[in-house]
This record gives sequence, C-alpha cells and structure tokens, in this order.
Amino acid sequence: MILLLSAVIAGIISGLYFDINIPENLITVLLMFLVFSVGVDIGSEEKILSKLKVNMKNILFQSILTMLGSLIFGAMAIFFTNLNLQESIGASAGFGWYSLSGVMISNLYSPVLGAISFTANVIREVLAIILIPLVAKWSPLGAVSIGGATSMDTMLGVISKNTDKETTLIAFGQGVIVSLSVPLVITLIF
Repeated sequence: MILLLSAVIAGIISGLYFDINIPENLITVLLMFLVFSVGVDIGSEEKILSKLKVNMKNILFQSILTMLGSLIFGAMAIFFTNLNLQESIGASAGFGWYSLSGVMISNLYSPVLGAISFTANVIREVLAIILIPLVAKWSPLGAVSIGGATSMDTMLGVISKNTDKETTLIAFGQGVIVSLSVPLVITLIF
C-alpha cells in the first residue's frame, strides 16, 4: 500500500513541477493492460463460469448496497454544505465514475454541481487507493464497495492484490453493474 500511495504522490509532484506530456492514449492502454492482467488471473481459475453463476446473487446484492450506501452518505452532505437534497444525492450518483458524472450533471443540471460531482468522485478514488488495502483485512466486500464503479477497472488491481479471486470476481461484477447504473440514476435524479 505504501508503494502505491508513494507512486500517486510522486505522480502529483511530478505533474506540479515538471512539464511531462503523456501521450493521450497511454493511460487507456495501461488501464486495459491492467484489466486484461486481472482478467487472465480470474480466467485461469477453474470453473470460472460456474463460480460466476453461484456468485450472481452476491454481485447483485453487493451492487445494490454500494449504490444505496453512496446515495445515503451523499444525502448526508446537506448537513455540511449549501446543497439541497437533490443536488447532494445527484453529486454522489456518479458512484466513483468522475469523468461521466461530472459531464452528465453539468449538462443536465449545472456546471457547478458537475464540478462538485467530479471532485467528490476523484476524492473517492484517491481514498479507495488508500483504504481498500486497510479495509480488505477485516471486510473484503466492504473494501470492494469503496471503489464503487471503479472496482471493475482502476481499483481492480488493488482489490485483486488485497483479497481473494472470488472477491475479485464480485468486484468486477459490481463495477459493471454500478457503472451501467450511473447514467440511469443521474438521469432519474435530474
């Protein structure tokens, strides 16, 4: 975990003090390689399709709890901000998918709330990098929830490293379901 956090901090410092031009598609290619690597690890598991079928209830339940928890805790922001309930819940409805939620909310409601949603979801991802290794020790599925929609891509490697293959499979499934729900939930709220 210290190595992962150190890499993030080194990247932030490098971005602040050096003019580094990263090719536009490099991050996407690296992310696809990461997801491919975890996929190979999951796929090498014997009887993966039967395990997926057995875990489908867990994946659905995990996804619902993750979304409800995000919306409930998002609603609690009304006590600490000037946002109304709709805005507060809407900003949390990105479930970690900052690039989509920020743009959608900006177009459907307001650019200011889109920026708030973007920032909140970026913070969620940074906290996920830090918290998943810690929470996974006592609650692997709780650790998966922290990642929200990102549990199928950027957080999948962190989850895979800190949990078992079955939990990683649930994380991937949760990430897919939660990601698919983001546009629907945001549209319903606004």
